[in-house]
Amino acid sequence: MRNRFSSFFIFLLIIIIGFLAYFLGKKSASKTVDNVVMNDVLIKQIAELSALEVQGNASIKSSNIANDGSITDNFKKLFLERTFNISVPYVAKYGINLDNQRINIEEKNKKVFIVLPNPRLLSYELRLDRTNAASKKGLFEGNDEAAYNKLIQKLYTQSKAQLEGNTGYQEQSKEKIRKIIKDYYAPLNFEVEVSFSNELRSKVTDEARQ
Repeated sequence: MRNRFSSFFIFLLIIIIGFLAYFLGKKSASKTVDNVVMNDVLIKQIAELSALEVQGNASIKSSNIANDGSITDNFKKLFLERTFNISVPYVAKYGINLDNQRINIEEKNKKVFIVLPNPRLLSYELRLDRTNAASKKGLFEGNDEAAYNKLIQKLYTQSKAQLEGNTGYQEQSKEKIRKIIKDYYAPLNFEVEVSFSNELRSKVTDEARQ
């Protein structure tokens, strides 16, 4: 529901800007257009509402069985095995957090340059109500709720760390933000270039090496 509202808000904003540019005329609207172009508050709102949602499954396996065919391992498998296979759906969101941060907006010759912080993992949730778990227990093994809960915690930590380092999703988030901001400026016939802080650092490093 929130994603639908966010998309509707951005779409409505773009339509309003188009009407302003068309009906007010170039002379009377020049100041209004300048305010729209350089309005960092609106850009912040658009960027923050452009979060990329990702869904998938996180899984983990834990076992005290080596499956090496040894007599000891077979004995353990019969009496002392403790194996868990757990799969849990997750929902993750990538985007930029602009709390207490400034963004840089420059305009020159109908071209707008915007620099934003790097997208990152904003939220991560395991859908524990949809957990798929399978276990194998030896004859002497009972239910071990503590071990199960510890494994869920490990699954959360590991899967979240993997998503935090997922550059593919970060790049997808960048492209989504770029597209929505370009749509915002399109009714005003402004060309826009959106860059992110890590790209600028890479560019400076490359230039220094040359």
